[in-house]
Amino acid sequence: MDELLKLPIEGACACVEHDASDDVAPTLAAYARRVAEAGLPVRIVCADSWTAARYRALLDADPTSPLDAASAVSVRELALGVMGDARVSAAVGRGARVLDGNEMDVLMEDVKVSGLKPGRLREMLKFFYKSISECADDDERWLISAEEQTVYAILTENLEARRALLPCEAASLAYRGLVAAGVEREDLVLVVDDYTTMSRASQRLVRHLATRGLVAAGRTLAAASAEESYPCFEGFRELADAAECVVKVEDARPRAVRESRALEDPEAEQAFVAASVEERLSAGTAPKDVLVAVPNAAWGARLADALEERGVPVERAFFEGKIKGDPRTEGRYAQLKLATFLRLLLDPDDFTSLRSWMGFGDWLVRSDAFLELLAYARERGISAAEAVAQLRAQRDEERASTIFGKFDAPLDELDELRRACADGLTREEACVLFEARGMPLSERQAALLGDDPECADVGRLAREAFRLPAEDAARDAVRVATYGRCHGRHARVVFVTGFVNGFLPGNDAVDDKFTIDHRRVALERERALALDVLAAADEQVVCTRFERAALEATARMNVQITRVFVRDGERLASVAPSAFASLSDDVLSIDPSVPRELPTKVLYNVSTQ
Repeated sequence: MDELLKLPIEGACACVEHDASDDVAPTLAAYARRVAEAGLPVRIVCADSWTAARYRALLDADPTSPLDAASAVSVRELALGVMGDARVSAAVGRGARVLDGNEMDVLMEDVKVSGLKPGRLREMLKFFYKSISECADDDERWLISAEEQTVYAILTENLEARRALLPCEAASLAYRGLVAAGVEREDLVLVVDDYTTMSRASQRLVRHLATRGLVAAGRTLAAASAEESYPCFEGFRELADAAECVVKVEDARPRAVRESRALEDPEAEQAFVAASVEERLSAGTAPKDVLVAVPNAAWGARLADALEERGVPVERAFFEGKIKGDPRTEGRYAQLKLATFLRLLLDPDDFTSLRSWMGFGDWLVRSDAFLELLAYARERGISAAEAVAQLRAQRDEERASTIFGKFDAPLDELDELRRACADGLTREEACVLFEARGMPLSERQAALLGDDPECADVGRLAREAFRLPAEDAARDAVRVATYGRCHGRHARVVFVTGFVNGFLPGNDAVDDKFTIDHRRVALERERALALDVLAAADEQVVCTRFERAALEATARMNVQITRVFVRDGERLASVAPSAFASLSDDVLSIDPSVPRELPTKVLYNVSTQ
């Protein structure tokens, strides 16, 4: 890959095309260092957070480099950094705050006031999100029907009230804010890893910010990253066609050896994988050179536990970040409520969290009252946060509507909790207080209150209780990652676990309840995912699967069942092996005639009415 280091340092647009199995990160980092040593400002931009973490580890490992860890960011971090500029934020009416999965659920309830059936509404929202990612909303006429315009207006009003962003909006609004505010761009060379899997909006932002030069690496395999729902695979080819320089990486190393193993049940499969990893480490393989791919977080947790029981160091890369629970149902939102309160304790002006807080325990999360609140704010030309403050200061009889009274009880409770925490609590008082308010602390959370029984460290609890564990890219440990989070990783040995229909490929690629067209498209998507996971292996890949499991367990796992039978009084189910289980080139060859996706608009117009 020495030709990459010969790319022009400034002013040019250059593209680097490579296979998914080629690890270009060290070379791109070396090129970025060369640019920095020439006295030019440079940043490395990655498609996802774990690749950015790896670049930061590479930069930190070289004490002589003029670049530091801050020189490598994910494209979302890049967009949020732009949104953090007050001029950009003011231009688009949003802040540098992305809704998490739980907050998206509350937003969904607020948009249900449109009256659309939930299935149809979800498909319409997918159409909106995809269109935003593809910059289709640049055209004022992108919404055709009155129904689309109404739902989109409700959606945007709710987001503006929260001053928050959809995950798909960050890059789009960052670009628009820069242009609308007339912000002068700084001199900057951008080195982009995995340009192929960025959305069109992210690609546009990157090109806009690369004022002194752009080097973009793209993979030949069209497989998505787990952090980008709507990648624009065509964008890299379009950039390459217009680029002054295109480098194609040719690596002659042999393909990793592929092996498939079938075990009796999930427990036997996990025991086999744990023992095999331990055996390889004993033979001299470094822990960081082993990657274990898993279908989901629950599967990953069991495997990680099994490895740690054997003394194997593990980095867990399968956290989804969503807290389990239902904000509408009493008794099912304790941890959601606790997380929301702690965020409000850290930032009293976080209106997104306040909106969630006001909805707990109501089947509609009080979306009717929130709709009234937005109307009140709109009529008076004030923000939703200002409307809450005004209405809280008024007596019931002075209010224009009685419906806002639905928020009084949760807001009173919030005020009481804030006062109690501000006044100071002992550890025991803090535990009793949270439990009395329906937010009991787990043993781990209670430990965060500190060692002093006379003074509970509620601030530490707020900062640490729900902080997602960050993957330590520099640590010498076995990585356990979900299939989608294997994207962009490289290891000498890879174990692909749960290699059955329903896991890989996913259920919608094999289940007859989906249409033939849907299954055809989904199978190609999953084929690309399988190739992406296999490409992570430099020397050997071992695909493991289980042949049967308890019938109740297979229902929870959502895998494809071929036969149900009883053995020794226990109901068991045989599970179909993965459609790719043979690992042959025939079953793993991408069919270029199959579209990458079905038109989302067709889905919500036809299949969900």
